[in-house]
Amino acid sequence: MKVLSILFFLVLMAVSLPVVADVSFEAGVNVATEAENASLAKDEAMKKANREAFLNVASRLTTEDNVQKLNELTDEQLLHFIREVYVVSEHSGTTTYRADLNIKINEKLLKQYMQENNMLEVVAAPAKILIIPVYSDTAYPDKVVWEDGNLWRKAWLDKGLIKSGAYDFLVIADTQGNRSAFPAGRLDKTAYDKLLFINHVKDIFTVNAVRAGRNTLVVVVRTYPETNEKRLLITDENGDTFDKAIAATVGYITAEMEGKNLQENSRQGSLDIVYRFDKLPDWFAAEKRLNKIPQIKSVQTTAIGNHQVKIRVEFSGSESRLRSSLENSGLYLQSNNGQYFLR
Repeated sequence: MKVLSILFFLVLMAVSLPVVADVSFEAGVNVATEAENASLAKDEAMKKANREAFLNVASRLTTEDNVQKLNELTDEQLLHFIREVYVVSEHSGTTTYRADLNIKINEKLLKQYMQENNMLEVVAAPAKILIIPVYSDTAYPDKVVWEDGNLWRKAWLDKGLIKSGAYDFLVIADTQGNRSAFPAGRLDKTAYDKLLFINHVKDIFTVNAVRAGRNTLVVVVRTYPETNEKRLLITDENGDTFDKAIAATVGYITAEMEGKNLQENSRQGSLDIVYRFDKLPDWFAAEKRLNKIPQIKSVQTTAIGNHQVKIRVEFSGSESRLRSSLENSGLYLQSNNGQYFLR
């Protein structure tokens, strides 16, 4: 019992810790150079491409000032960080060289160098969880959400912003949009999707507190689309039932989310996707967006031509989570008869 109490206390008291963002270490580069001959033009183009790809990847891990410092490395020094160069297309003239390249950076070496020089500064922002406190009493069983009689919601609001682990807990605001999205006090798919969009959060939980005695609360924690629920029995002879119930609820949700994310992140998948473009720079811009999405582990070009490119995207987690990540970057994944298209 003592061990369980200690573990429970640690969960409740967890604070957000800096975590280096999980980013892609590939970059698409388009170069065009001119020199005395084609050989010199190609050498110059590769130097420019290596530097551009290196700085592009580095910018995902550190500040602009540090990127400027990294730009002071010589071409020979930068070569140590280049792991692989894939030529998508190239054209060589008498004195010119043009190419579309996909360049992979040595992740381990770059992180080690940046860490030794105190340059790793990008941290993952806390994920936001929306809490909907619903209150009822055994003597007056009607559930209240927005009414003044919702003492449970008031207790959450009095706490202010609650941080636990890698999560920020936000109490649903009393706005017309939230009221219209959650009219019946029940979290179905329609309400869940609307509230996610309105409040810009990662997950939503309803926490229904039922007063079952002067010093007793029963808290029922639910989310969607999960069908299971968790019941927490809270008693406190000192009259701090609400405070104790909030701590227990936050601890439970934090543990659930960490377990869910651990399971989610362990999943790996890949998709073959077609992206259509009017001009090639449109594709390069889209590729850069893809490489900045933490969930995406690699973007490999398998074919290009006729104003479209075929790519294989390797990612962690579920396909639905990938869709959400893409939408947050202004990209939309569509499927038609088993074929995937990126818009």
